[in-house]
Amino acid sequence: MSDTTDTPVALTHRAVAARDSDPAAARELLGRALAKEADYEPAWRWLAEVVDEPAERRFCLDRAFAIEADPLTGRALRALDGVAARPPREVEELVEPPRPKADAPPRRRGSWVALAVVAAVLLSVVGVYSASGHPSGEPVFVALVAGMAKPGSVAMERGLRMRLDEVNAAGGVDGHPVELLVHDDEDRVDRAREIAEEIVREDRAMYVVGHGSSDTALAAAPIYQRARIPAITPSAGSSRITDGSDWYFRSMFGNRTQSDFLAAYAADVLGATRAQVVHDPDEAGTSVREAFAESFGRFGEVVATTPLDGSAVDPAALDPFAPIVLATDPDRGVDVLRRLRTGGVTAPVLGVASLGTQAFHDALTAAERDLGRPGLLTANLYAGTPLANDSLSGQALTWAQEYGRRYGEEPLWHAATARQALNVGLHVMGLGGMGLTPERRAADRQRVRDGWAALKDRKNSFPALLGPLYFSPTGSAQMPVSVVTSDGERFASTPVQLTIYDPPSDEALRQGLAGGSVIAIGDRYLSRRQVVATGINLNEVRDLDTRDGTYFVDFFLWLKYTGDHGASDVQFVNAVKPDLKLGQPLRDVTENGSTYRLYRVGERFKTGFEFRGFPFDHQRLVVVLQNRTRTADQVVYATDREILDQPPSTFLRSGTDANEDINQIPNWVAASARFFQRTVGSSDALGDSAGAGSGIYYSQYAGEVEIARDTAPFLVKNLLPLVLLICVTYLSLFFSASDGGAPVSMGVTAILSTAVLLNNVTSQLPSVSYTVALEWGYYAFILLAATCVLIAMLRKRLASTRRAVAERRLTRAARVGYPLYLLGVVLTYVVAFA
Repeated sequence: MSDTTDTPVALTHRAVAARDSDPAAARELLGRALAKEADYEPAWRWLAEVVDEPAERRFCLDRAFAIEADPLTGRALRALDGVAARPPREVEELVEPPRPKADAPPRRRGSWVALAVVAAVLLSVVGVYSASGHPSGEPVFVALVAGMAKPGSVAMERGLRMRLDEVNAAGGVDGHPVELLVHDDEDRVDRAREIAEEIVREDRAMYVVGHGSSDTALAAAPIYQRARIPAITPSAGSSRITDGSDWYFRSMFGNRTQSDFLAAYAADVLGATRAQVVHDPDEAGTSVREAFAESFGRFGEVVATTPLDGSAVDPAALDPFAPIVLATDPDRGVDVLRRLRTGGVTAPVLGVASLGTQAFHDALTAAERDLGRPGLLTANLYAGTPLANDSLSGQALTWAQEYGRRYGEEPLWHAATARQALNVGLHVMGLGGMGLTPERRAADRQRVRDGWAALKDRKNSFPALLGPLYFSPTGSAQMPVSVVTSDGERFASTPVQLTIYDPPSDEALRQGLAGGSVIAIGDRYLSRRQVVATGINLNEVRDLDTRDGTYFVDFFLWLKYTGDHGASDVQFVNAVKPDLKLGQPLRDVTENGSTYRLYRVGERFKTGFEFRGFPFDHQRLVVVLQNRTRTADQVVYATDREILDQPPSTFLRSGTDANEDINQIPNWVAASARFFQRTVGSSDALGDSAGAGSGIYYSQYAGEVEIARDTAPFLVKNLLPLVLLICVTYLSLFFSASDGGAPVSMGVTAILSTAVLLNNVTSQLPSVSYTVALEWGYYAFILLAATCVLIAMLRKRLASTRRAVAERRLTRAARVGYPLYLLGVVLTYVVAFA
């Protein structure tokens, strides 16, 4: 029977009893306990309590925590962060001794050759990876300042980070990564001043995106002005921000522009001669009240202005029929609308941009459900916004979809205007001439500010996400206000929109004003624009010819609009037949002034293909329509809600048979389909000196199917002969050095055969001036085969001069280097195309 008084447990009990009276004896007992069982955690934990030095305590705690991850042990370890562990003398024999240093074997030159080959392959792969765009210079900083608790500010930060990820992945700005400095001013004026002074003091930010509200932007503006730091706000609308500083800009319309559009819409579209304003008493609300009163005064009278100064709005104090401009935040907007509608006020409500979001619409429908009265709050509701989801261009639609995939929700317009604010600064920095160093920062900031000021008209604009971005003389973006209304589920573009009108000539302006198609409001001209809700339902895509870029598309097309039928006079700008027309509609219904027309089109179309990635390429098969005679100032084609309500996966199902896929192209896979509007044209005078700078623009509507080559079968079919050549050529390295003729013949045959295979593979492509991806792989093997020929000749030379050792080393290096070279080529393709 074993002695129970000498077990690790018993020894630890004795040590615990002696720890106060005789610590040295306690340490000796714990050392004996651990010598018997090195993984006994309590002994390690108690030894940590009785040792004297922090380093010894750290060693014991590390051992105890490795055996059992006790939270108390972990807390004790965190208190010793930074202390190097050292074993107490009682347990030194439990620590493994250092290993002896082995004598290095004689170095062999052949090993170094093999290692050099490996290093060259790895360096080539790293070089390709680096060339794909990874900035390495000193970072450039951009500051974002806003009240970060608000959804709009969260969207701003998300929009900026999305864009910076793209920029830095592509190499940054002239090799410099761009980093974001986020500051939360809590929408407080005092915090805004403190943060602006902090930005000036730190002297890191190239420019500032922010602030988020008019009050905070006004408070910070003089500080940035004195420090000569350019700032651009994505959301603060007060005109006083940019009017009072030539270093402050705005990447969306300001309240003066917004008020002009809302006043013209109320008067010209809604037919109002009386209007009212309900507004917050802050700078944003006050500036809307002042600007709208001035704008609407040209059409009628503002009969009431009601500040939301803490007391609830009184419906009885308002005209129940005169349109109401509501300038407040979304939370208060829901309450105001509830009080107005339940109080019997049925007048149209025109919300400012802060209310022109899907999030606000969702809050209204939730309130309607609580009241049990669907449509109560969203009926007769209009809102101005810089971003109407049904009118997104192709670029903006792609961005919105990527935003949704990344964050799980539709983007608020704040994300788009923040992206524009960031991009216009990166645009100026990318023009060159920037030092991008601390010593040159003041000059760089001046260049950014001057670059923004140079964007003064459409001809000298920056192609931003929401359209051409250019600034008024006071620094506010010149862009139209989209008016949206509720369709019961979301905000959608109203059938009639207003847009900024650039008269091509004085005579055209006089005729437009006389005929009522042009509206004069201050120094601005607006024109009515017909909005056509457009939808495409694809039936079939087939007969792809990659050599001439043509394909056959069969689809249904429908148009919904109010007004005359000039909206349906469209042409397909990329049809193979230049005179392709819609023909007679399958359905033609007009009710209450609204027209619905349905057509079926089946024809060949053409587009330019990009084959640089062949055979890993994706191609876009596009169908594009535009009005034959009317410009973008007169008609715009927007996506119909029937399209917006469908999940994107349904776009790939045939409109004639929902069980069938639209793709009927062999060896290709339909990856996605999307539909969007875009504006094309020229800002040039087109020979008309009287209309210099105005140009002509057309609204287009596009359906686009992205197809991807079915790569696996293609590679198996076309690369199998090359793989066999690779294997045969590798065998040439195992021939005797004295038989040099056979390896040379095999290498030359491989080169010639590869050239023939390459010509056969690329014969299906049109004549292009660039090298496609697959060609680089064939060229890499040709180089490898030529190297094998050279090695065979060198081996024979070494053998003939009786330099057997050198020949063996060269042979070994070649046999190792050959597969490593191939591995490097494969990894390069993986990095580039995975």
